[in-house]
Amino acid sequence: MSYIGTEPKDIRSFGRTKFDYTATQGQTAFTGADDDGKVLAFTTGQIEVYVNGILMDDSDFTTTGTGTVTLASAANLNDVVNVVSFETNIPDSNYVPASGGTFTGYTIANAGFRANATSFPPLIIDRKTTTGYAMYIAQDGSVKGIIGTTDDSDVVIGKSTTTLKYASYNITPAYGSGADRNGIVSLGSDTAKFKDFYLDDDAYIGGGIYLGGTAAANKLEDYEEGNWTPTFTASGYTFTYVASTEGRYVKVGKLVHLNGYMRATPSGSGTTQLTITGLPFSISNVNNSSYTAGSIIVETSGSLFSGIPQLRPNRGGTTIPIFQVRAGQSPLPSSVNVANLTSTMEFEFQVTYHTA
Repeated sequence: MSYIGTEPKDIRSFGRTKFDYTATQGQTAFTGADDDGKVLAFTTGQIEVYVNGILMDDSDFTTTGTGTVTLASAANLNDVVNVVSFETNIPDSNYVPASGGTFTGYTIANAGFRANATSFPPLIIDRKTTTGYAMYIAQDGSVKGIIGTTDDSDVVIGKSTTTLKYASYNITPAYGSGADRNGIVSLGSDTAKFKDFYLDDDAYIGGGIYLGGTAAANKLEDYEEGNWTPTFTASGYTFTYVASTEGRYVKVGKLVHLNGYMRATPSGSGTTQLTITGLPFSISNVNNSSYTAGSIIVETSGSLFSGIPQLRPNRGGTTIPIFQVRAGQSPLPSSVNVANLTSTMEFEFQVTYHTA
């Protein structure tokens, strides 16, 4: 049965060829060269037949092999018979089926490209044979960024002049080729700063971080802050603390600044040196490096001090004996005698010193 319109067909091809014949009176079979010299060829089940522009139903014609179409009703003189062949092999290997395949040239998707997957990476970019750029990132045809690989199997991401190179255990500045860019690339800027910088105990910054230069004097190896528990000691005495002792410290490199508070009552006997113990870091044992800068406030009764209190650290240790300086005293400060204390003593102090 013939009808006007397009019959739905399961056509999975990308090409079509049209053959045009002018019929003789009573002609039914059409084969061989058409009016333009094209030889009729088709895939069985993949053709449409038109008579004078009217699409024939499949029941209105039969095919023999892949080169003959026979009408069920004979044509009249000068009827125009068109055979449209849908060619599944056109453009042959130049297209990729839905099941997957390989493109051999550039492919442009003007409306964007999206890849979805559930069990594999949605997109794999594989540069064959040699190292180099695997992807250009462009704007209006101008390359703005790259992603590539290096001879060491590292990955570079950035611009051709400046990238970050991702190796197995470090990230370094590099050129697009993967060559190191030493001492050139800055992290952040005056107007676009990073907020926080976190490192664990094993973080590598050359064993430290250089600030303002590359000499040993510019190297900062540690920053730390925390609590510590100051205590009193004196031979022959015990101390009952009236309130909780308190201590805080900040360590920048080898410089330690700490403060403390203690309120205690001694009991015992003897004429012994009063000492602060429990420092969080040992004092440097290098000559002249153990001198401290600090202050102390003391509230007590009795004659614990007959001069100005002074803190003098023990080099190489974690204690600071308390001395006093009297007017006209020579040559050295004298120790503080706990035996002169008659009641509770209260100390507030801060000290700065160098650690080992």
